[in-house]
Amino acid sequence: MTLNDEIREIYDAAMCIPEPYSSLTDDEKHVAKHLLERLNKLESEYGTTPLNGLLRPMLLSKNGRHAEAIEFTEQQYEQEPSWMSAIALANAARRGGEIAYSIRMFAEAAIHDPEDVTCWLEIGDTHLEGNEYADALDAYEVALSKQPTHQWALPSAFYCRYQLGLEGNWLSSLHEFAHQQRCTCGLQGCLTELLGIYGTEDGIARAEYLLAKLDTRLE
Repeated sequence: MTLNDEIREIYDAAMCIPEPYSSLTDDEKHVAKHLLERLNKLESEYGTTPLNGLLRPMLLSKNGRHAEAIEFTEQQYEQEPSWMSAIALANAARRGGEIAYSIRMFAEAAIHDPEDVTCWLEIGDTHLEGNEYADALDAYEVALSKQPTHQWALPSAFYCRYQLGLEGNWLSSLHEFAHQQRCTCGLQGCLTELLGIYGTEDGIARAEYLLAKLDTRLE
C-alpha cells in the first residue's frame, strides 16, 4: 500500500466515526485512537503527510482532544491563510463546540474563495440547527445568489422562510422538492461524488430531512 493509499484509508475510516466525541462507544474510541496512532507512525517515517492539515485536526477532535485540534489549525491558518486552512479551523472549532468561532472561520474561508458556496451552506446549516432561521436564510441566500437552483440551499431556504412566516407557499415548495423526479441512470450519483457537487438525490434527502423536523416539532 502506498502512502497516499494509507492516508486515504485512514481518512475514510475517520469520516465514519460519529460525532460528537461524547457519543462514541468504547469501540469507536478505540478506533479513533488507533487511527491517530497510525497517522503519527506514518509522519514519523515520512514527515508531513498528504491531507495533514485536515486529517490531523479531525482525528484529534474525534479523540476528544478539541483544544489541540483548534490550536493546530490556528497555527496552520496563521502560517498559510487559505480557504483550506480556514475550513480546517472552522471544522475544529465546530467539533469543539465553539460555534460562533466556527461560523466566523467559515465566513473567512468564503473570503478566500468568493465563488465557493459550501462555506455558506455550513453557516446556514449551523444557524438552522440552532433555530436561528433569519441568519440561516441570509447564508442560504448568498449560496443561491451564486447557484440559484442549488439542491441543498433551495429546500433549506424554503424551510427557513416557512419558519419565519414569510409570505409564500414555502411548505408546499418543500414538499414538491421532496417529490421531484429522481435520477434513475446512476450517472448523476457518480458525477456528484467525483465533482463534490449536490445532485437531485441530495436535494430530495435534504427536503425529506427538513420535513421530518417539522413533523417532530408538531408532535
